Amino acid sequence: MKKKRLSKQQLLEKQKLDEKKFNRAMLISFGILFIGVLSVLVFYTYWCDSRFAWRKIAWFKQEVPAYWICMNGDNLQIHESTKAVFDDKIYYFCSQQCFNHLVKHFKEVAIVTDAFSGDSINKADAIIGLKTRNKQDVVYFKNKENFNKYYETKNK
Repeated sequence: MKKKRLSKQQLLEKQKLDEKKFNRAMLISFGILFIGVLSVLVFYTYWCDSRFAWRKIAWFKQEVPAYWICMNGDNLQIHESTKAVFDDKIYYFCSQQCFNHLVKHFKEVAIVTDAFSGDSINKADAIIGLKTRNKQDVVYFKNKENFNKYYETKNK
């Protein structure tokens, strides 16, 4: 079987077509590489912020661990809070100033009303939940029953 010889014109057209295919493949490859590197850099740079945003959404209607809360400001923190023992109870604060505020204003800071029943409770003994989805404000509950009832009424 003889190979068919291509004319100069046909050869140039074939080379152009091959170059187009190569250029398209390179453009797609480098585009994917660029998007991949950019994604890694964004998540690496904003990892804490990404996790914080996820927690504000995912922890709604779930019990929030106390070590993620500043009990002085009653809000969810980006990083774990510092544990402090005062009056034989464990409290969590984002800074020394918040702890000092608790020591000076214990009754106003440490005692809060249950979000469902309205009973007065100590923050160190309370169950903690997020007040609204995608917000960092927290609410405190006396027991798991009040916690569940609060979120049941939020659904309605």
